[in-house]
Amino acid sequence: MRSPLRLSQLLVGQLSAADVLPEQWTEVVEQARSAQVLGILCSRLRERGEFQLIDVSVQKHLLSSWRIFEKYRRDAQWEVEHLCAALEKEEIVPVLLKGAAYVVEEESFALGRTFSDIDLLVPKCDIERVEELLKWHGWQGTHHNDYDQRYYREWMHEIPPVVHVKRQTVLDIHHTILPLTARYMPRAEELFSSARQGNGGYRLLSRYDQVLHAATHLFTDSEYNHAYRDLVDIDGLLRLLIEVEDWNELFNRAQLHDLLEPVYFAIYHAQAEFLTPVPEGVIERFSAALSIGGMRRRWLHRLFTKVIVPPHPSALESGYALAERLLFVRGHYLRMPKRLLFQHLFYKAFLAKDEA
Repeated sequence: MRSPLRLSQLLVGQLSAADVLPEQWTEVVEQARSAQVLGILCSRLRERGEFQLIDVSVQKHLLSSWRIFEKYRRDAQWEVEHLCAALEKEEIVPVLLKGAAYVVEEESFALGRTFSDIDLLVPKCDIERVEELLKWHGWQGTHHNDYDQRYYREWMHEIPPVVHVKRQTVLDIHHTILPLTARYMPRAEELFSSARQGNGGYRLLSRYDQVLHAATHLFTDSEYNHAYRDLVDIDGLLRLLIEVEDWNELFNRAQLHDLLEPVYFAIYHAQAEFLTPVPEGVIERFSAALSIGGMRRRWLHRLFTKVIVPPHPSALESGYALAERLLFVRGHYLRMPKRLLFQHLFYKAFLAKDEA
């Protein structure tokens, strides 16, 4: 494993802002901006009382990112409030996911975090009603051709994204957290039954299931341009778990949802990059329960270490492009059985271009 990045050390307080040389701040700021964590860095430095130790020219970049976050937070709060109110009139209570859940709930680890869309989880039986209701409120569907509609509605864990005609806000409506064709089979009904009421009055996944979802999103994906920010989320979620929850229950939930492997990788890499204070024996317990062998595990660790970095040239090591390609193939392999995967890739490579 490589040593944690200077940015990672700053984010978790392992390194003080006072110990960063003036010429090193350019790299830190550029990496943080590329990874969409510059606002988070600003928040944490201010919280630790280190913001004033930074040169004024660097402070301006951090404060600019913080102002962008504040706009994201206001917009997300307004959007979620009106969306949930409209759905609840039809007795549909959605569960907030990922960035919107963290920011609207004002989780400390997510202060400064930005995100591109709002993710909601609703029961599959309510999907059609939700779509009709959203149309009345100015939302339009995307991906209209027959193949894409079939791809989303028969195989995926979500419907095609919807976009508001005026505000251009993007909304992703999920009915579970992994494609229906995926090799892992989480239990959607358990996600809903274990959901909790957040401080803001909105429904959220349980603390355990938030870890599971974040881990699954990162460690079964085929694209890694947001991987570093996702690992920042996982570190924050795990630190909350350390404070208030039972780690035996995290293992039990991961086992119940058939997600031991992604949660294992999440805990391992969060600890490696951010020194997440995982209790002794937790990683070993997950490792012992995995069905994959030691050689494959070490190979995957090396690949993840290469790609879970800020997408900035200063953070990319030799072998990054190859690791990204191999994990792209792995991500698709985990999402679809071979026959369906070949069919899908053939369509995207040849037939989709003809339809464009």
